[in-house]
Amino acid sequence: MGEMSNTAPNSDAENANDKKAKAKKAPRKARNLKKHVVSNPIEAEEYFGQQRSKTADLPDPNPSLTAIATGVIDVITGSRQVEQLSRLLSDEVYQRLALKSAQARQHRALLGKKAMVQRFSIQNVHNSSPRDGVIESVVLLNSSNRTRAVTIRLEGINSRWRATSVSVL
Repeated sequence: MGEMSNTAPNSDAENANDKKAKAKKAPRKARNLKKHVVSNPIEAEEYFGQQRSKTADLPDPNPSLTAIATGVIDVITGSRQVEQLSRLLSDEVYQRLALKSAQARQHRALLGKKAMVQRFSIQNVHNSSPRDGVIESVVLLNSSNRTRAVTIRLEGINSRWRATSVSVL
């Protein structure tokens, strides 16, 4: 008669483990990836850079204007963080506002004053449009003890309004 083997045939799990071990030991071939070379930087900037939007394709600018005007005053007075306005501001305006906020914070620290929360009401918003996709505005803000004017230039960039210039008078 034939002899009986003491070992059982390999199970499916053992076969799968053997295949994984062999795959780990075998060196992988490097994939042949083609490098993407931008042949014309002007075309690349037009495609990947900031896309200007038409006024008709953008939402009503007044909510953005009032949010920016009150937000800028709040940042300067120390009652709001500049990061809260980042989606509404261009990079240059954001950097200048962050610097102004730091200077105001240092000045308050030297004088021993704390940040004040001021309540503002919108007195008036005056808009003009020098060209399509651009709004220049003056927002007048009233508080209990003074009136402030904030000038804002909004430009339609990537289908939303962004402030490219802000001044507090």
